[in-house]
Amino acid sequence: MVLLHAGGRETTALTVTRVRAVPTLQFVAASPAVASSGWGWHTVDATVRLPFKETSGVGGRIAAPQLLQLQRKAPDLGAVLVQPRYDEARFTLEGARQDEGSQQGGFLVDAHGSGALVLALRGLDGPGEYTGTVRVSVPAGVPVEQTFTVWVHSPWTWGALLIALGALSSYGVRLYSQRIRPRALRLQRALGLRGRLQALMAGQDDKARDVGQAVLGRIDALVSEIRRPVRGIRVGDAELAAWEPRLRLYEAWRDTSRKVRALPEEVRPPQASQVLDGAEDALRGEDTPVDQLDARLKAVRELDVAGLARAGLEARLQEIEQQARTLARQRGEEDTLGFRLTYELLPFLQTVRNALTGQDLGTARQKLELARRAYFDILCEELSAAVANLAPPRGFTIDEWKELTTDVKERLRQARSRADANVDEAFRLYQGAHAIYVRGLIRELRKEVDEARAEATTDEQRALLEGVSAKLREAAEALTAQSPHEAATKYGEARDALQRAHSAQVRQRILELRAQVAKARTETTVPHHLQELDAIETRLEEARAALDADAPAEAALKYERARRSFQGYPSPGRLTAGQPILESYSAPGAEASATPAASAPTGGSLPSLPESPMELSGLGELEGLPLPSPRHMWVVELGMLLLLTGVAVALGLQLLNVFSPTWGGFGAGMTAFLWGFGLHQVGNATFEGLTGLLTRVEKQGASSSGAGGAS
Repeated sequence: MVLLHAGGRETTALTVTRVRAVPTLQFVAASPAVASSGWGWHTVDATVRLPFKETSGVGGRIAAPQLLQLQRKAPDLGAVLVQPRYDEARFTLEGARQDEGSQQGGFLVDAHGSGALVLALRGLDGPGEYTGTVRVSVPAGVPVEQTFTVWVHSPWTWGALLIALGALSSYGVRLYSQRIRPRALRLQRALGLRGRLQALMAGQDDKARDVGQAVLGRIDALVSEIRRPVRGIRVGDAELAAWEPRLRLYEAWRDTSRKVRALPEEVRPPQASQVLDGAEDALRGEDTPVDQLDARLKAVRELDVAGLARAGLEARLQEIEQQARTLARQRGEEDTLGFRLTYELLPFLQTVRNALTGQDLGTARQKLELARRAYFDILCEELSAAVANLAPPRGFTIDEWKELTTDVKERLRQARSRADANVDEAFRLYQGAHAIYVRGLIRELRKEVDEARAEATTDEQRALLEGVSAKLREAAEALTAQSPHEAATKYGEARDALQRAHSAQVRQRILELRAQVAKARTETTVPHHLQELDAIETRLEEARAALDADAPAEAALKYERARRSFQGYPSPGRLTAGQPILESYSAPGAEASATPAASAPTGGSLPSLPESPMELSGLGELEGLPLPSPRHMWVVELGMLLLLTGVAVALGLQLLNVFSPTWGGFGAGMTAFLWGFGLHQVGNATFEGLTGLLTRVEKQGASSSGAGGAS
């Protein structure tokens, strides 16, 4: 440029700079976008909104935005960033028309305008935190970059479902391990026991099959019990283990029974039959203890059938011989029964003993039966002779004695009629007849003793009568112990003692009455009075002579006549009708003062007062809560399962941070599942049922109370 002025001409350079006004784009910081993976297993779509504004006051076209980078922080990888896979990243302008929505060729921005870019990400891998950078180019301007964050998560209902599924799986595993599998094993064992029993029953006789069917029925009941859904839980290993000794006992019983039945019926040992019957009862019993089964098995295995048959005959012979020797020793050879037992029965028993040393048990058995029949006949003849006596014993009237002897004779007739068919039953009938006979003698003699005790006047008489009562008690005890012959011996001793006591009592009364007669003789001089006293003296002398002749009954009769004669004698020393009897008078208040009032305590401990209701525990009101029945136990189990599963879900949602915006993925799902699964497995007692929980609480209460008592 040339400048002309007064001083001359000046040339200078002129530079013109032309600046093109372009829009200036600024992004507004946006919050992280949140997307959900949904319920399916497909890929995830996310939408990111990026708001912006124009700050230079120049409008114009902006180039198409580009996604520079996209990174993913997966929940399973911690803080490590990886490049995710995605199908499409599409930008649109918020609010644009359908045909103008795609911004592949850029978009217009008004001066000082604003808007929002919408980034649609298709086909993301899954839950996690996605971070990326969007770049927007401005023609003839500086490009603008903006970072964004997308949080992709799985629904929290997935976490709740996985936790509940883990809890249910845990319950299923626990149910299988504690109930289903043990029951299946027990069912297998029970079916194995059933097969073993059927093998033992094969080819056996009716008796063995009958007992085997009884045992088999119980095994079938056990199998049915195991298969039941609720009651099968009760069947444990102890119930199955108890069947092992039962099968061993059946096998031993079967073999031994076959050996016993091979012997003739008359020489079969009763001891072996008793042991086998006990084993059969144990096999048929429902609640036979294991120790009893083992004891029965040991007894059956130790049985020697032939030896037991010989030992049984020996024992029966020993029993008869001992009874005969004892009874002969008690009666003595002077008695008819003792003589016949000593010289008739005992020598015959010796021949039976000699026969037992041989090999023929049948012959020994026949001789033993003959000896038992001879013993029975001797006893029946002795009792028949006793009841054939027409004179009643002491204490009996003629009618009472006739009634007793008639009853005993009828029983003896029945016993003799049964002796040919069954000697044992005949012996029982004879023992019953003998017991009735001895019991009647004891009863009537006891009445005589009671009357004599009431009339006793001295301590010596009372002591003698007490000895008689003791003998009668011993006789009654022997009769209770089914020893009528011993009771009869004791009765004879008591009868003789009573006779001696009665003789002493009559003698003492004679002396007392004689003293009263002598006193009355000194107080009178009237001739006919003296004659009366002489007659009384004569009767007393006759009574004393009867006592010396060992006739106490006749002496008592003569004494009674003398006493009545003396009562009719008008002795001056006797009381007149008008004389008051002072000895029988007592003051009206004497008895009342001696006897305490009904309400007054007479000694001893006072009755205990009821416990104070303040001392009762408040928990006592809960003791009456009913427990559910077995058929309703599944309802309680289901309720407990739902309750504990709900608690596990609620706690797991919080503790596992399921509501986090980036929660999800395989690892998070497995963690949720294992949370629910581990609740029941690690706890080891969650689903023991209501009864198990109550039992645990009771044990803890008992231990705490025991510790409190020890302290």
